[in-house]
Amino acid sequence: MSDTQARISRYTQAIHQIMLERWQSGLNQVVSAVAGDGALAALLMDPNRAAADKLAALEGALPANLPVEEANLVRLLVQEGDFALLPQVIAALAQTGKGRGGPTKADIISAVELTPEEQSDMRTMLTKEHGDGLVFTFAVDPALMGGLRVRVGDKLIDTSLASRLARLRESLASVVR
Repeated sequence: MSDTQARISRYTQAIHQIMLERWQSGLNQVVSAVAGDGALAALLMDPNRAAADKLAALEGALPANLPVEEANLVRLLVQEGDFALLPQVIAALAQTGKGRGGPTKADIISAVELTPEEQSDMRTMLTKEHGDGLVFTFAVDPALMGGLRVRVGDKLIDTSLASRLARLRESLASVVR
């Protein structure tokens, strides 16, 4: 990843984080408002009450500064009978902001055993490129014949000699046909 691409990625990650924090804040305001009104909470959780009644009661409790998109999500949850899921939705947003559900795997496969210094260099380079939260595994596959195969999340970087030879073989085969 180029330096420019890395900077662009940092900016987009910052925007993503800001958006998630705004959504979490607004949705937490809704949870607090409903929790502070026992009658409203009971109404919203009552499966026998019509969605229209619940929505009408909820409108007065929605914070005035709540963005329309968030208010629409809350309304949708009420209409679908899923308002009780709102705290879990907020928790899932928090997880998304902390690395999209968990740590990212970084698998480094080499043709020969990497020295501790080479492993440290790989960790430093990949952390700089992909951010913290990587879980590293190192393995050896002599079939690579040389070079590395690095997979970080769903991104694959294959500089192995075996892959280069396979591409060359395919290229030659297509010319011969």
